[in-house]
Amino acid sequence: MIRRVFYNAGAQILGKGFTAGTTLVVTLLVGRSLGPAGFGDFTKIFVFVGYFYTFADFGLNSIYIAQSTLKNETGLFKVLVSLRFVMALVFVALALLVGFFLPYNAVENTGFSPLVKIGIAVASVTILTQALYTSANSLFQKKLRYDLSTVAATSGVIAILLTVFLASAKGASVIRFAQAYVFGGIVTVFVAYLIIYKRWQILVFPKIDRVAFLNYLSKSWPVGLALILNLLYFRADVLILAWVRQPQEVGIYGLAYQFFEASLAVPIFFVNAIYPYLATVYKQNIGKFYKNFKFWVLVLLALSVIVSVFLILVSFLIPFLYDMRFVASQAPLVILASGIPFFFLSALLWHILIIYDRQKSLALVYGAGFIFNLTANLIFIPKFGYIAAAANTVISEAFILLLLAVIVVAVPKLKTANLL
Repeated sequence: MIRRVFYNAGAQILGKGFTAGTTLVVTLLVGRSLGPAGFGDFTKIFVFVGYFYTFADFGLNSIYIAQSTLKNETGLFKVLVSLRFVMALVFVALALLVGFFLPYNAVENTGFSPLVKIGIAVASVTILTQALYTSANSLFQKKLRYDLSTVAATSGVIAILLTVFLASAKGASVIRFAQAYVFGGIVTVFVAYLIIYKRWQILVFPKIDRVAFLNYLSKSWPVGLALILNLLYFRADVLILAWVRQPQEVGIYGLAYQFFEASLAVPIFFVNAIYPYLATVYKQNIGKFYKNFKFWVLVLLALSVIVSVFLILVSFLIPFLYDMRFVASQAPLVILASGIPFFFLSALLWHILIIYDRQKSLALVYGAGFIFNLTANLIFIPKFGYIAAAANTVISEAFILLLLAVIVVAVPKLKTANLL
C-alpha cells in the first residue's frame, strides 16, 4: 500500500513539477508583459476569485471519500458534481456582485480599479471550471488514480501557456491573461471528464437529489467552514495590501507567493494519497494506524526541509528569471520558505482530525487562526507592507499547527478516559 501511495503522490509531484515549471513560464510572461503594477492587478483578480474556489469546495470531497462504496460511488459522485455545479453558479453570481462594489481610490491608486473589476468578471468563469475539476478529483482520489488527474491538469496548463504566449506577443492587457485562464480551465474539465468516461464509463448528467445534497452539506460544513477560514487567513494579506499599499507591492508579494503556493501542492498530494489508506487502517488496526501516522510525519518533515532550501535558492534567481523590477520579491519568498515545515505538517494533521471525526475542531482552530492572522495583518501591513504579510503568514501557520497538534494528541487520551 505504501508503494501505491508513493506512486500516486509521485505521479502528482511529477505532474506538478511540469505544471509548476509551465506556470513559472506563464508567470514570467505575464510579469514581464505587465510589470510589478500590472502583475499586482493580475494578483488581485485571481486572489479575489480564488476565495470562491474554496467556497465551492466546502470539504465535500472528504465526505464523498468517507461515504462511498463500490455499490454507491457512481451515484454519490453524480450527486457531488451536481451539487458543486449549483453551488458554483451561485458563487459566480456572488463574485460578480461583490466585485462590482469593491473599493477603489483613484487618487492614491489603491484598491480595485475598473480594469481589475472587469478582470474579476472574466475570471469568475473559472469558479465553475475549478468546481467541476475538484469534483472529478474526488473520484480520482477514491480510485487512487491521481495520475489521471495530473493528465487533466497538465492539459489545462499547456492550454494556458499557449494562450498566454500568444497574448504576450501582442502586448495584451490583464484581461487577455484572465481569458487565458478561463480557456485553460475549460480544457482541464473537458479532459478530466473524458478520462472518467473512458476509464470507468461514467457519464455525468445533473442529478438533483435534495436529500443527498443536504446530507453532503450537513456532514461537510465543519470542514467547509475550516477551509473558508483557512483561506481567509491565508490570503487576507493580499486584500489588505491591495487596500492600503500600491499595486507594485501587491505584484512584488504576488510573485513571491506564486513560488510558495506551488510548493504547498507537495504535502497536499501526499496527504490526499495517504488519507483513504489511513482512514481504512484506523478502523481496522489502531496500532498500525499510529505507526503509519508517525512514519508520514517524518516523511513530510524531511520533504519540507528540502522544499524550504529549494525555495530559498530559487529566490536568488528571481532577478535573472524576471528582471530587476522584481528583485524585492526575494525577501518575502525567503520568509515564506522558512515556514514550509509548518504547512506540510498541518496538512497531515488536518486529515487526521477528519479521521478522528473531529471536523468541528477544525472550524475552531482555523477560526482562531483567522482572528490571529487578521489582527496581525491589520496592525503591521499598513506600516511594513509585504514583509509583514509574509511574516504573518508563517507565524499564523505555526500557531495553527500548535493548536492542531494539541487536539490530535488529546483525542486518543479522551477516548481512553471515556472507556475507563
